[in-house]
Amino acid sequence: MRNVRNKLPRAGQFFLMAISSVIFPLLFSASPQVSYKKFVVRRGDTASYLAIRYYGFFNDSLFAVLKKANAHIADLNLIHPGDSLLFPIRSAPEPKLEALRTAASQAVLTFYEGPVKYRRSGKGDFLPVQPNLFLGPNDEIQTREKARAELVLDNRSVIRLAANSHLKITKIARTEKTNALTQPMQAQFDLSLGALWTRVNKLFNRQPKLDVKFPTAIAGVQGTVYRATVAADSVTNVRVYEGNVEVRGGPGVMRPQQGLRPGQVPGPQQVPGPQQVPLETWVRLVRAQQQVVIGKDGRASEPNRFTDQGADLAWVRWNQQRDRDLDAER
Repeated sequence: MRNVRNKLPRAGQFFLMAISSVIFPLLFSASPQVSYKKFVVRRGDTASYLAIRYYGFFNDSLFAVLKKANAHIADLNLIHPGDSLLFPIRSAPEPKLEALRTAASQAVLTFYEGPVKYRRSGKGDFLPVQPNLFLGPNDEIQTREKARAELVLDNRSVIRLAANSHLKITKIARTEKTNALTQPMQAQFDLSLGALWTRVNKLFNRQPKLDVKFPTAIAGVQGTVYRATVAADSVTNVRVYEGNVEVRGGPGVMRPQQGLRPGQVPGPQQVPGPQQVPLETWVRLVRAQQQVVIGKDGRASEPNRFTDQGADLAWVRWNQQRDRDLDAER
């Protein structure tokens, strides 16, 4: 190389040196450089929320990639406003992030504030939650006074709970096991008390099916935004903001009344008065900007228009802002 370089004109020598400085590092580089997108953590952000916002999904495999990329953060479950997180860009050749996507049968806790607890499979005590917690069928979550919680499914559908609410996940599944990622999701939840906000999202232009069961009715939704409130006496209010919600009720929907405990003797029986008309199966199609109220006896009003006020309006605006933010990186 020295003899060749000495025979070249000075301009040629500079050219050869420049080419060598570019080619040699590429030949001997151990691995391709990974480009990152930097996120500055805001109030209300979690690793799972930012991942779903940027990649469209979050699971254990992706979490492991993010932990490796953010070794400067001691615990990705404990991030604070102002922290900087590095996310491999979506088009990065390594790791192939899209290959990490799976058709998960779970929801992830992407946000909470205040006292929030969960229980696995309806067994044992309720335990305090932590960010990025995965919840699956038969798991329960409850919020206490001045608390909120947000669950996101892997198709970006959202369930948010207001204070003093209790929710059970009954089912999360795909309709088919083959090509599961492109299959519409089926999910069922049971809200026994409190208030929730639901936004059901399409995936690959396929409509998911998400049912929420209340004490006296069931709401079936596809591509819809609505909220529901269940009072202590089981009176339920469903308000629709986008799309349509089919609310149905009847004898097969209402939860059975508590029976006698084993060995318990019934007390004196009163002579029955006039019999109430038996409850019949009913269906109400509730459109955008309409509500329906279901009484504790399981009977429903006709859909009518509503106006949000006071605390209701604040809850609605917070959810709508959160929905917009979740879609900001799409």
